[in-house]
Amino acid sequence: MVFLLCLPASAITLIENGRSSYSIALAAEASPSEQHAASELRRFLREMSGAELPIVTAAGVPLKGNLILLGDSSALRDVDHNLRPAAFGAEGFVLRTSGPHLIIAGGRQRGTLYGVYTFLDKLGCRWFTPEVSRIPKRPTIRIDALAETHKPAFEYREPFFTEAWDRDWAARNRTNGDHTRLDDTVGGKLKYYPFVHSFYELLPPDKYFADHPEYYSLIDGKRRHERGQLCLTSAAVLRIAIERVEQWIKEHPDVTIFSVSQNDWEGWCECDRCRRVEQEEGGQHSGPILRFVNAVAEDIGRRHPGKLIDTLAYWYTENPPAKARPAPNVRIRLCPIGICTSHSFAKCPRSAYFYKNLQAWSKITNQLYIWHYNTNFAHYQLPFPDFEELAADIPIYKRQGVVGLFMQGAYPTGGGGEQSELRAYVLARQLWDASTDVNRTVDEFLEGVYGTAAAKPIREYYDLLHQQMRPPDRHLSIFQVPDYSPGFRRQAVALFDKAEAAAPDEATRRRVRKARLPIEYYNLIRDSRYTVRDGFYTPTNIEGLVARARDLYSRMRTFGIQSIHEGVDLKVDEERLSQIQPLRAVTLRNDGWLVSIVPALNARAVRLTAKGKDLLRGFIPGERGYPALGGVVATAHPDYHARAWEVQWEIESDTATTATLTGKAANGATLRRTFALTADGLRTVTSVTNTTSNPLPVAIQARAEFGVDNIDRVQLHGRTLYDPEDEPNQTEAWLGPDLPASPWRLSSGGAISFDRPQVSRGFANWSAKAIPGATLGVWSPERTLAAGESLSIAVSIQR
Repeated sequence: MVFLLCLPASAITLIENGRSSYSIALAAEASPSEQHAASELRRFLREMSGAELPIVTAAGVPLKGNLILLGDSSALRDVDHNLRPAAFGAEGFVLRTSGPHLIIAGGRQRGTLYGVYTFLDKLGCRWFTPEVSRIPKRPTIRIDALAETHKPAFEYREPFFTEAWDRDWAARNRTNGDHTRLDDTVGGKLKYYPFVHSFYELLPPDKYFADHPEYYSLIDGKRRHERGQLCLTSAAVLRIAIERVEQWIKEHPDVTIFSVSQNDWEGWCECDRCRRVEQEEGGQHSGPILRFVNAVAEDIGRRHPGKLIDTLAYWYTENPPAKARPAPNVRIRLCPIGICTSHSFAKCPRSAYFYKNLQAWSKITNQLYIWHYNTNFAHYQLPFPDFEELAADIPIYKRQGVVGLFMQGAYPTGGGGEQSELRAYVLARQLWDASTDVNRTVDEFLEGVYGTAAAKPIREYYDLLHQQMRPPDRHLSIFQVPDYSPGFRRQAVALFDKAEAAAPDEATRRRVRKARLPIEYYNLIRDSRYTVRDGFYTPTNIEGLVARARDLYSRMRTFGIQSIHEGVDLKVDEERLSQIQPLRAVTLRNDGWLVSIVPALNARAVRLTAKGKDLLRGFIPGERGYPALGGVVATAHPDYHARAWEVQWEIESDTATTATLTGKAANGATLRRTFALTADGLRTVTSVTNTTSNPLPVAIQARAEFGVDNIDRVQLHGRTLYDPEDEPNQTEAWLGPDLPASPWRLSSGGAISFDRPQVSRGFANWSAKAIPGATLGVWSPERTLAAGESLSIAVSIQR
């Protein structure tokens, strides 16, 4: 082999007028991803210039001429004997000119491949979507002297969108997430098993609960597995969990990270041992989980030093523990599920709680992952202006020492979530380089995908949408429907009309039509508001609304869209259209009060006005459960933790100020509900009678959800409810002797009063999201009714 001197860096001409003297040089033992890198480099240089560069290997034959040296090889060491690509890790690389040669060399797994894509990126290549790319025509390619070292900003990079799973798109945009279709030819990916919420995969209740209920949560004095967790201080649970993880490692030897994480609900264990650990850990529910996960990780680490154990800091475990610290082989995924997604969490008071937790977790681990949320999960098609938040917060994650990001967006089969392709592209670039200029990247994408003329009005729409949520008192969250102005709706439609007219060809027009679906969907939702009129609770013009929806859903299907809500097939939405009917409503009035009751919505009072002002919390159409949301309602349950019975209600009788409704539950029980307006407000009495021949366990909950003038200041029992140090949704409960005396009165809103002997416990929920509000509710005692016995609870709603 000819010895080539290491020459100083200089500018070189790779291709001139479509001809090149260069060869792409690989080691004979090049990894699969390095071989793919050579093919990709040759392909895109040919597309750009027309030149066909040969791929050569040393294989005992000296290499001659000008070379593009890919990966580690004897030829590379002849050019630069000090360069060791393995030192850059699995994904790092160098771009360097040396004399007439170009060096692109990095880690064998993905480093060299990423080096090729980064070099092509420098030449102007972009892969915006799996179908749309920009490969500039450049018959001559000259490059300035290079001496660059690159590593990704984060070790784990997953924009979690259906559109981001394509193998080539993911590799070319340098993501490495578990759900992508990356295979060995492109260096594989960072693999999880199972991905999340694994407690019941560790100990399936159908296998263990009958014989060992002590393995599961003690909740309210009873071992439960329905919507429960594991008892994390049980030695047997720990032993079985370790055995299960060992089994997973055997079954999935190529997996790096194994999840030992809580189920996707509350239900933590309240046994004495678990409570004692929580107390030792500053009262934090994360304490028992982290101690348990550390114990699993320590045991597994002795035999499998390359494997990692993952868990969540999520929902009730988001606050860090006081004493426990993650083991070196533990990855914490911190989940900001409650933040405002229109403003940076470092500046928004609704997200202050999370910024505090991020900083606290960052102090106790240098291996922190984040599970961030980037769509409206209740409505994948809703306009969701979070790009400015992402532009601000991903650099903050980097500064706080975060090493991995899972960016959860719309992921249904068929894809098609609002701006999913744009969001995936921008996020991929941010996750590789946290200093990415997001505005410039958005412009680049819009021009590449829609053409210069159509991109202009689409960019205007993008800016108009973000302006809606820029004011500091406007907040966006991942389940609520935003309250965009009527002016925004009109302007958005006009801008998409302009974009469609400016599109240069039918393919681009089709992409514009897909991009405008979210504003059409938002307009459909906003026009679906229910109001009481002429004895019915109904939207305006149901026939026209249903026709619009059928047309919109049909057009969605032409783009492959199969779901517009997380976990719900579009077929379900189509079937629900036939169920949109006017709902019978009964309205009671006296001199000061008015109440409207809808039997079909679980005998719910949907409107309660005092001197013209509605005391009840308002909801924007499209909120989950709408129109069966909020109001004044009572429900019957088998116990305090079980789901409510399904009941069919009918109006038995009504007068100007009173109404009686009767209901039949699916289990055969009979319910009765009376409403009566008084000078002070509304009094309701709900009773359950066991009209079956069997014993019937039951507890009744009665509640009212009030609107509030200022959630930041509203008080209950002399205490301000909303604390910016907490997530914007909170709950407080009182049992037995701790139950505050009736009435319970919000300083801004309404009040409930109750008969103390009928009530065993109560609660208050409050939310600063969407249209803020507070719920006050009480429970009857749990009773088992013999045949013919009844249980009742009465509450009054006042100002």
